[in-house]
Amino acid sequence: MPTATICPGPCNTAWRRAEEVAAETGTEHHITPAWGQPVQCHGCVERARHQLSQLPALLAAVHLEATNGSRAPLTAAIRSGAGPDAAFPGQAPLVLNETLLGEMEELATDVLHLRGLGMGSTPTGPAGRRITGAVQVLEAHLDWMMQHHPAAAEPHDRANANPGGQIRSWHAAAQRFVKDHPQREVQRLGPCPHCKGPYLVQSTDLRLVNDLPYIECRDPDCRRVFTTPEYTAFMKALTSALKAVA
Repeated sequence: MPTATICPGPCNTAWRRAEEVAAETGTEHHITPAWGQPVQCHGCVERARHQLSQLPALLAAVHLEATNGSRAPLTAAIRSGAGPDAAFPGQAPLVLNETLLGEMEELATDVLHLRGLGMGSTPTGPAGRRITGAVQVLEAHLDWMMQHHPAAAEPHDRANANPGGQIRSWHAAAQRFVKDHPQREVQRLGPCPHCKGPYLVQSTDLRLVNDLPYIECRDPDCRRVFTTPEYTAFMKALTSALKAVA
């Protein structure tokens, strides 16, 4: 029987951060990790399944922005690199869709090859048909990908190839573009103590501590996690400093 490992997904972000703090300062913590089954936990697998099922509709919405000749104001934050200097209105969503679709097809081809099912043919035809085809392959092999893909044990991070992390990244990029991601909490919370960016939100992924939510930075280059008391203490200190110089 394979040995279960600590899940590399976002469910354990708080635990990993607490472990880092413990290693740096010796501060003990009482956060218990979520275990994989055997590599990634049931929650992360089902989250990936749900996000994957939403991708066709999200990418269709992105495509509509291209055909309508519009440009979303959050384009500059998307990893496709297309921004407000796009050559023509509608170019940014086309670049985003092509970028995400290319990555989806690359993972689908990789999975088929790893499972001995052939390399497949070069995808052709309309983008909608290609998206549907890639999603169908990934959905059919999702359980295998999340537990047996060579990168399945890597943390869900943009810098590696964990299938669950890739799906999460695609879903987040498409959501940001069509402004489907709730921004309410971003406006209520202060700047991130680490990167100073206005990206703090109450986490919907991490478990609560004493009924208080974790606060996480949504900047992809930061991703720091704070407990509510840590965030509150930071805001009190920041407020005091601002009053002192007022």
